[in-house]
Amino acid sequence: MTSEISDSTNTQTTEAQSSLRPPETQGAPVQEGGKISDKRLFIAVVAIGIATGLATFIMKEAIKWIGKLASLGMHIDRGNWLFLVLPVVGIMLAMIFQRYVVKSDLSHGTAMIKRDLQDGEYRLAPNLMYTNILGCSVTIGFGGSAGAEGPSAYTGAAIASNFSRWLHIDRRWLRLLIGVGAGAGIAGIFKSPVGGVLFTLEVLCLELNTLSVIALVAACLLSSCTALALGGFAFDMKFVDYMPFNPSNFFWMILLGLVCGLYSIYYNTSKARTDRILAGITNPWLRALTAGLSLSVAIYFFPSLFGEGYGIVDKVINCRPSEMLEYSPFYTGLSSNSLLMAVVAGVLILKGIMVGATINGGGVAGDFAPTLFAGCLVGLLFGMAMNNWFGFTLPVENYALLGMAGVMSGTIKAPLMAIFITAEMSNSYQFLFGFLIVAAVSYGVMFLWERYGMKKPAKNS
Repeated sequence: MTSEISDSTNTQTTEAQSSLRPPETQGAPVQEGGKISDKRLFIAVVAIGIATGLATFIMKEAIKWIGKLASLGMHIDRGNWLFLVLPVVGIMLAMIFQRYVVKSDLSHGTAMIKRDLQDGEYRLAPNLMYTNILGCSVTIGFGGSAGAEGPSAYTGAAIASNFSRWLHIDRRWLRLLIGVGAGAGIAGIFKSPVGGVLFTLEVLCLELNTLSVIALVAACLLSSCTALALGGFAFDMKFVDYMPFNPSNFFWMILLGLVCGLYSIYYNTSKARTDRILAGITNPWLRALTAGLSLSVAIYFFPSLFGEGYGIVDKVINCRPSEMLEYSPFYTGLSSNSLLMAVVAGVLILKGIMVGATINGGGVAGDFAPTLFAGCLVGLLFGMAMNNWFGFTLPVENYALLGMAGVMSGTIKAPLMAIFITAEMSNSYQFLFGFLIVAAVSYGVMFLWERYGMKKPAKNS
């Protein structure tokens, strides 16, 4: 009887220890007498989180300061010829950097992480810990119409891979830690710890157990807190005014979700077509020149396409949308709703195309942030159209905020990540229920389109 109890206890203990191993190593012997070097794993997770937070802060600052220096001497009340030069220079510099310095393609960070995980390539080159930062800073700082999240995720993955090897973590744990590092990169660049966790789960689709989730959450928290502390505890967008959730707005939120879903289809389709057109240009320099010139002309007429667009988003959600006309040929000094709506519509038509041109023309960037920017303008245009054409009194800035979660959910097809990234980076958790409605409806529209539509849009990277 005693022997049976002992055997049962040993079996339960073995099962419990097995549940703490990474999925691919369950049933295999573990280091250091039955448990993976808990101290080394703890050190690795802490180091990955802090180092990735520092890296994303440096990337953000570099983009900001390059953008400021590049735009010196511009006039707020007219079109600026520098916009015809800067994006071309940025794309060309990024192209030269990748071809002759790094000698590697850095343009699709998220796709590269997925490829490495699928191919079992867990030992990422040490230079990836900083080359993504340099390439992305030049691309976006000079006006590339994209985001920094792809490079930041790839940077975090590279930091995780190399730190783990330096700490002699068993190779069987590298897959997990690369996913942890990538999530920490997203958490740091958006200052969104939950968003980073959901990126690893929804976008990278890694299967995690209890210990893996704890490691991921810890790294994302550390990365986000590090970036937030170094940035003076300031959010990229600070939402000042808000309207508490009102059940009577339920219909309008569903309608906004439908609009966001339809725009997501257009965004993905236009971006995919741009990708195909550029891919058809076999000469890489001609491809980069074509993409750069396209960006330059678009940004000259619509300066809000310059860079990530967080400044524009901050103005829109805080009741200053007319400032979108600054630095453009359309600036009049007067607030005209018709002109503003026309400019917003023009930007929305071009946004997916410009993101495709930036990423596939030779730049180093990602396409999560552009979906937030586009979603903000979709919500703005929706609210203005309802108020100006049909006489309603919708709080436009609130619908602009809700639209961010809607378009990101539809285009990236990661609704939970979209909800929490929008809430965390704007510090607007009071809109969580509204985000949920708009994101769910938008995702549903995209799901139905991909299932029953004529063509499936290309996956984001």
